[in-house]
Amino acid sequence: MTVIDPRFGRAVDLTPLEEWPALATDRGGDAPVVTMRRRAVRRLVAADATALVVAALVAPLVVAAVSSNPASRANRLGGVFVFDLAMVPVFLATFAVYGLYRSASRRIDTAVVGDLKDIAHALIVGGFATAAIGYGIERVFGDVELTVGKTVALCGIALVLVPVSRTGVVAMSGRLRRAAVPIVVVGTGVMARTVAGHMRAHANVRFLGYVDDNPLDGDGVLGGLDDLPDLCRALGVGRVVVCFSRTHPERTIAMLKSLAGQVAVSIVPRYYELVTIRSSVEDVSGLPLIDVAPASFSPGARFAKRAFDLVASSLALLVLSPFFAATAVLVAATSPGPVFFRQERSGRFGVPFRMLKFRTMVDGAEQARCEILDRNEVDGPLFKVRDDPRVTAVGRFLRRTSLDELPQLFNVWKGDMSLVGPRPFVVAEAQAIEGWARKRFEARPGMTGLWQVSGRNELSYLELCRLDYLYVASWSFWWDTRILWKTPATVLQGRGAS
Repeated sequence: MTVIDPRFGRAVDLTPLEEWPALATDRGGDAPVVTMRRRAVRRLVAADATALVVAALVAPLVVAAVSSNPASRANRLGGVFVFDLAMVPVFLATFAVYGLYRSASRRIDTAVVGDLKDIAHALIVGGFATAAIGYGIERVFGDVELTVGKTVALCGIALVLVPVSRTGVVAMSGRLRRAAVPIVVVGTGVMARTVAGHMRAHANVRFLGYVDDNPLDGDGVLGGLDDLPDLCRALGVGRVVVCFSRTHPERTIAMLKSLAGQVAVSIVPRYYELVTIRSSVEDVSGLPLIDVAPASFSPGARFAKRAFDLVASSLALLVLSPFFAATAVLVAATSPGPVFFRQERSGRFGVPFRMLKFRTMVDGAEQARCEILDRNEVDGPLFKVRDDPRVTAVGRFLRRTSLDELPQLFNVWKGDMSLVGPRPFVVAEAQAIEGWARKRFEARPGMTGLWQVSGRNELSYLELCRLDYLYVASWSFWWDTRILWKTPATVLQGRGAS
């Protein structure tokens, strides 16, 4: 049997290979997925150790610099360094207990923001462990110059350095090792195509194709379930994502059990539209149940979200004011017309407001829209043309980098928008939304949102509505933080922008 390798565009001969256990031919006899996980863990441990060593060296200096006791500033500083450095393995062990290596090495999304809570908890526990060990040593051997201030300083500095170090290592390994995970999707239905769209939009994924015994069509199909082990070997598959197919579930389960431990396997839940990052899996007598997390849009949560928007937008407008001035001059100098483009959009509860952007099209572009309606590239009531002839040269750059959206900070400051929320639709487009999808109007529209960091224009209109519904139906301040963290990387990659 031969298949087309999507990486190189050439045929690969899948002659009958040995049984799957023989596929563990990597150095040391480990399967490729095991080796990949071990390398990921080693990189994370190295990043954490580096950050903790720096924190252990800097913390005593910070405490000594602010100390009001000259004797304390000079007393046995070298001994403090030695003790703090000796405690680094204690913190690393605490990180391991919290699953910061095991879980991170199994995820597709390597963003550090998902681990921030566990990192903070692990540092607190590690700080208490350090204090206890220091107290024990002091009781036996004498003064070790350990104070609460030094422990708090170490943990506080590490809380900043550990995420930064992890982010740097993940980014560097991705660039140097081309660390995108090769993925195969089981199934060829609508759900499988939707999942494939999300995979293609993800920077850490290289989508290879589909596997299905009864495919709906042959586009992108690499083979059947019997071919899956050989495909994983020939194409270097790192993960199999299981969607819905017409193949009997028992046959699919049997094949996946044979892959267990050799290739990472992920399963899309049947009612995935209701599952969010706040959902949890509960074990009931061996039966896993997935909790559907409710939204937390209480008055207090709304106040916190609005306060954060107001403070953050005020600071951003202050810092970005030179950029606003430079961009305004550039837009005005390269094409006639106003610097800003104002358009009526549908806000919270459908109330219209005037959204502000840097002008990226020629003046009067709205009146010329009817001339290119037949070139619309997106489904639903939305309108988007990838190579829109109305866009100026400067506007094309601003759109590709999403810098044209920055004036919306004024809308956030006024309260018409939020930093994070559903996409603000044009009023005519918003009026065409019906049914469950209208739940999106219960929240203020956002400058960025779940749709923006999940693929933007590479996703269908139905997916856009689903993601907006999901965001509003299960909102949390922590989710807003994750989306804000992912936004800069999404913008820099330019995925789905037009």
